[in-house]
Amino acid sequence: MGPWIFSAALLLSAILSPMPAGAQGPPAPTPAPAPKSEEQDLLARANAAAAAGDLEQADLTYHLFLTSYPKSPFRDQVYFGLAQIDQQQQNYADAVSLYQNVLNEFPDSSLSGPARHQLGESYISLGQYDSAISALELERNLTRDPASRDALTDRIVDVYLLKKDRVQAVIELQKQAGGRDEANRAIEDRIQQLLDQSSKGELEELVRRFPKGFPGDAALLRLADLHESAREYFEADRELRRFLSIYPKHRAVPAVRSKILSIRQIEMSHRYLIGALLPMSGRLKPFGQQVLNGIRLAMDSGTGVAPEKSVGLVVEDTEENASALQGGLEELLREYRVIAIIGPLLSRQVVAAAPRSESYRVPLLTPSASEQWSKSWKYVIRNSITNRQQAREIVDYAVNTLNEKRFCILFSNDAYGGEMMSAFTEEVAKFGGEIIARASYDPDATDFGPQIKYLKEADLAKYGVLGPPPEQKGEIREYKPGFDGIFIPGDYDQVGLIAPQLAFYNVQGVTLLGTNGWDSPDLFRIGGKYVDGGIFVDGFYPASSDPAVKSFVGRYRNRFGEEPSLLAAQAYDTASLVLRSIQLGASSGETIRESVSRIQNFSGATGPISFTPDGDLVKRLYVIQVKDGKFIQVK
Repeated sequence: MGPWIFSAALLLSAILSPMPAGAQGPPAPTPAPAPKSEEQDLLARANAAAAAGDLEQADLTYHLFLTSYPKSPFRDQVYFGLAQIDQQQQNYADAVSLYQNVLNEFPDSSLSGPARHQLGESYISLGQYDSAISALELERNLTRDPASRDALTDRIVDVYLLKKDRVQAVIELQKQAGGRDEANRAIEDRIQQLLDQSSKGELEELVRRFPKGFPGDAALLRLADLHESAREYFEADRELRRFLSIYPKHRAVPAVRSKILSIRQIEMSHRYLIGALLPMSGRLKPFGQQVLNGIRLAMDSGTGVAPEKSVGLVVEDTEENASALQGGLEELLREYRVIAIIGPLLSRQVVAAAPRSESYRVPLLTPSASEQWSKSWKYVIRNSITNRQQAREIVDYAVNTLNEKRFCILFSNDAYGGEMMSAFTEEVAKFGGEIIARASYDPDATDFGPQIKYLKEADLAKYGVLGPPPEQKGEIREYKPGFDGIFIPGDYDQVGLIAPQLAFYNVQGVTLLGTNGWDSPDLFRIGGKYVDGGIFVDGFYPASSDPAVKSFVGRYRNRFGEEPSLLAAQAYDTASLVLRSIQLGASSGETIRESVSRIQNFSGATGPISFTPDGDLVKRLYVIQVKDGKFIQVK
């Protein structure tokens, strides 16, 4: 290639390449040996037209070159020129194809680097960000020039921001650290800007990715700030204390200690304090978070109703162990002097906490404990449906609405399954029904064939009927169940596996009956058509037309960006009952307890709520049918 052709190629690149501000352009291609005179003339005319801005003529001449010289070793220059014309004319898909021609057919071309760079730019214009990142990263890995690598990293960061992936953008920026102090400060400043724009989830991920230094330390501090600004003081305090444990010699330690004291002062400044005993770590953390979300939504709703009766919330983490539970309980009762405690979640924890609650005359309002406890406590109030209530409601509906009398039970061999089996059996007897057979399975089981066969054999010994032997070998002998329904008090994942296996063993035409463990969209994904028609009971129905329920669901979605669960709804109602009592004049544990016990037909997120003088919950349950991939309220 003569020098005049090389200059035209450079000019073409300068005119057509869509480069970001501050980014370095592709390196100049190394001049190739001069082509034959005919090719030289045609390629020169194409380059000249492109350099003059006559893109139509350049395009025609480049295509003529390809037609005239289909095997020319200079096709890489032609592909590159055509690709840049397509970029200029916003034909980005065509540009991608042409840049790939350069890379596939001429991997050793001096234009390979610029082609990869511009391939990435074309992908960006198409919105194909992952492909753009792959192209730009490959070019960055291959280039030896530090300035070019930094420019490519900056561009990759831009693409991650287009993807709204701030975490990866920060990770890419951090790769540039380690140079001059001035450059490092600029990088840290940009990272801090991204941290200031990041969500809690993004900050938590960055803390995980960088557990021992920058930007993990800055992300942790920013996360604490976000929690504090949202009045999530438990989380703010937790993150600040985590910072102190990880970075005991950090320059921010004095400020962090001061902020911890400030949060404590904010909590203690309220006229009344409500405590919450919840699992905010460990395997039960997701459930504790749901409950805390419900409480906070109620606190948001109560703000401003009675400003002179300022109410604050203090959260203690039970951490799933007895010592944490008792320590948190003592702190709430003795140091914070709360007038009510929401929690704990587990029935055994309620039993463990009840004596101290009774001695301090501070009501313990559990929004989730479902098991029966033998001892009666004056200051323990349950705002959750019990296993017995669920069994009674599902039997009532099956017998009196569906006119079913005979049942089988398939239950998990654990405490919950055993309690539900016993309760269902007793309720069936009260309603004049009959249990044909019971079978238990291991909680981790996925094959329920042996249990289903046992139920069939027990049924055939009483009421079930087998049809005549099949005429053809391999066909299943017809089986007509003698029972009307089968009670499966399992979680949605277990039920989703059991339902198809019942059909496989020809147990069909019976109603599947269950409890609130069924309530998950994953039931449809796992069980498919085989769960259709099933009936279960629950204490919360988010699609209810009740105005109070609709209001709660809408506000919960807006506040937390997810669907509310039964736990969240029951916690919301529990906190609302306490706030309502305070607004009506209750000012101590005793008066809170008396006020709640007198509540009748309170309009809550879970429907109307009433309590007996002994603190027992009185409420109707929702009867829900699984139908066409949806949950439909039938009662």
